[in-house]
Amino acid sequence: MTTTEVIDILIPVYNAYEDLRRCVNSVRRHAGEQCRLVLINDASPDPRIAQYFEELSAENDSLITLLQNPENLGFVGTVNRAMSLSSNDVVLLNSDTIVTAGWLEKLRRCAQSDSSIGTITPFSNNAEICSFPDMCVNNPLPPGLDAEAINRAIERAAAPLYPDIPTGVGFCMFIRRALLNRIGLFDAETFGLGYGEENDFCMRAMQTGYRNVLCDDTYILHVGNSSFDSKKQVLAQENMQHLVRKHPDYLKIVTSFIAADPIRPIREVARSFLAVENPDRKSGVLHVLHGRKGGTENHIRHLMAAGNERFRQYLLATFDDVWILEDAAGEQLASYHFKHEQDELWASLLEGICAAFDIQFCHVHHLAGCRIGLLEAFGASNIPYGFTVHDFYLACPSINLLNGEGEFCDAQTDPGNCQRCLEKQKDYAGVEITEWRRAHQHFLDKAAFVIAPSAWAGTTFARYFSSTKIQVIPHGSGHQGEIQDDAPCSALLLPNDGVAHIAVLGAIGPVKGARRLEKLVARTRERKLALRWVVVGYLDRQFNPHQDKDKVLTIHGHYHPEDVGLLLDHYRSRLTVFPSAGPETYCFTLTESWEAGKPALVPPIGALGERVSASGAGWLMDDWQNEDGILDQILSILHPENSADFERVAKAAVAVPVFTIDDMARKTEAAYPAVLGKQSLAPLSNRRLLDAMKTALGKNGEAATQRNSRQERWFLVFAHAALRIRYTFLGRWLYKVVPVHWQQRVKRRLLGLPPA
Repeated sequence: MTTTEVIDILIPVYNAYEDLRRCVNSVRRHAGEQCRLVLINDASPDPRIAQYFEELSAENDSLITLLQNPENLGFVGTVNRAMSLSSNDVVLLNSDTIVTAGWLEKLRRCAQSDSSIGTITPFSNNAEICSFPDMCVNNPLPPGLDAEAINRAIERAAAPLYPDIPTGVGFCMFIRRALLNRIGLFDAETFGLGYGEENDFCMRAMQTGYRNVLCDDTYILHVGNSSFDSKKQVLAQENMQHLVRKHPDYLKIVTSFIAADPIRPIREVARSFLAVENPDRKSGVLHVLHGRKGGTENHIRHLMAAGNERFRQYLLATFDDVWILEDAAGEQLASYHFKHEQDELWASLLEGICAAFDIQFCHVHHLAGCRIGLLEAFGASNIPYGFTVHDFYLACPSINLLNGEGEFCDAQTDPGNCQRCLEKQKDYAGVEITEWRRAHQHFLDKAAFVIAPSAWAGTTFARYFSSTKIQVIPHGSGHQGEIQDDAPCSALLLPNDGVAHIAVLGAIGPVKGARRLEKLVARTRERKLALRWVVVGYLDRQFNPHQDKDKVLTIHGHYHPEDVGLLLDHYRSRLTVFPSAGPETYCFTLTESWEAGKPALVPPIGALGERVSASGAGWLMDDWQNEDGILDQILSILHPENSADFERVAKAAVAVPVFTIDDMARKTEAAYPAVLGKQSLAPLSNRRLLDAMKTALGKNGEAATQRNSRQERWFLVFAHAALRIRYTFLGRWLYKVVPVHWQQRVKRRLLGLPPA
């Protein structure tokens, strides 16, 4: 087949007058050159069809051929007649389709790519295994999009690959003339009026060495099967039996293809571009963070959810040379796993991602996942970005300003003292603190904004980066204590014996005070105090629900934020205690405590001390680094003679005003540059996008499946062993060398959560 050869477009006609006119108009609008339109009226009883044929005949268009069947031959007989009268390659086109720009030339290019291609089917909304965006269903047009917009999205995503499919779909199917000459026409004797004839034809084509392929850069709208509606069910049942008798392995081939779904990555990449092609043209924002789960990611997801109506939202989690992009812009999340290639500039990778998804702005939340790569990328690129302070990583690699003994350094800024502190910690060997801060100052100098979640965080950050202007926007809360009545919430039991219960909220690691909490529990036992400790959350050494025999310590385990009030009431907690070893920049769990109406006892440092002092909704620890002092203060707070003071503080906790997620999102978005112009950047190749999607979906495009029970048992044995040695020399070494995404996988399994 050459570019000059004519393709005959064959449209069998039986009634469906409105569909026919719409179809023919679209074909004539988008047919291009070197084609002939052949309409065959299969004795339609609707008189408007004959009138329409007369209308077309009067035009004397040499590119249109009109045929009339003297009697009704049915679909198969009509198509066979048209194909037998042609000597060219043909496209069978249902009269209830609407073709899109470039459709025929794309089918032609596909056919020219390989002489062994026998049949070609494009994507459609309603085309069984070729349906888009979901396979084997009739997909309604997404809101705000027409067929042309979907066609552009598919073109934008296509490599193209022209993947093999087990059978073409007859709504629009290109057939090579050489194949017709080889195996003959459709089997009219077996399939009669129609249904299953194209499946039989495609099976015969494969048996003679020809391929059936998907034209994966083309989309054609299929509004239904108007000519078959009243007969399709009966025809389908009868002809499927005929088809299986002729080809006993047909069902196995097709069902295996559907189960494997090898074209899913193609559909998913194209689905990502539906949001880009939406006529409202919302600007795209990319949120950048490290790959570790926690408060930073929760904050980002709150921003994304609240601002989804105003921006297209994307999240980039960086794991050294693997960058995982999450597309949250459409109705369905999609994930891409990009591998930084050898000798690839980091700026090229960042710019390529932004250009591919039409992203105009980056909101950076953390650099720790790929610090050098991100600094190089943003330093060399003109992509505008802003930064939110979640901790003090840019000031010190310790992140939380803790020294080698795990103690807060009081935000020491002297480079000499800081360098000596780092040199005492093996984890930071080789870090030159002056250069560390200089590199980050350059990064901050280019930022469109710098946001801190509290005045203390902003002021402290400015001590290290004095030339940086910082705006304070608190983290928002989204549930305001509401309970999901239909969500299960299990809990452990405690005696109702008058012993006071003290709650600790969240995921408690060393910085959050895990070691101090262990000492508080031990001293509670040793002093035989009438106190019990309840962790609504988990410890770094105990992820699962747990209760000591004497019930002095109860660990609830993973919880949903909306359940905090219910759980604190269940455990009869009078107040919450924050045993933090270092300062917090904001603290989500303090907000949760107040929303549940519980006052808090906090260290006099960081945002915890600042927020409690400003609100009066708690107490500052008098001696925050002394466990006995903390216990004595708790006993004093709970003593009956101080009940009036307790009630006053508890009322203040309830009265703390709620800064909502929507408040936070709108204030944050107000800091984005007013005009986000389109960048002239080179996008990543479509082949690379497809490879990134395939990697995310897993082998052969299938989503990862749950492990079998034996694998799961061994995995958990390994996970618990790793947990036990976490703070040994070997454990610290493993923490460094094991990729972060594997660490997160272990953590999720220990928490009993499904894979991310």
